[in-house]
Amino acid sequence: MTKKELLNTYRTSVIELEELRRQLMRVGTDGRPAGARSLQMDSIRGTNDPAAAAMQLADGLEEMLRRKEEELAELAEQVDALLRSIRDFRTYLVIHHYYVLGHTDEQVARTLAVSRVRALQLRQHYLDAA
Repeated sequence: MTKKELLNTYRTSVIELEELRRQLMRVGTDGRPAGARSLQMDSIRGTNDPAAAAMQLADGLEEMLRRKEEELAELAEQVDALLRSIRDFRTYLVIHHYYVLGHTDEQVARTLAVSRVRALQLRQHYLDAA
């Protein structure tokens, strides 16, 4: 896997992980549908029951979240090694914010107080040299 592929895979996983967390928060803070703690399990009639469907959704999201966290953990060591190899601090910040934190070019530019084009140039220059 090339540096560019590794970083793009990591960024995609970070963004997907955050979306899974947002979805779980909509379902309930503990990963269960709101009110599920007080739910009487003997009242559930099957998977067509909205409460059962909500619990299945929460369980599925939790499993997807767990897998995505494992995937990120496997890639993290390689990404950390790439980041340690970057000598220019501004380039390091651009790469870290864009790929590791999953920020957009606009967010990266705002953080570094540079133009969006300059942030993109720094990122592209690093990828081309990689």
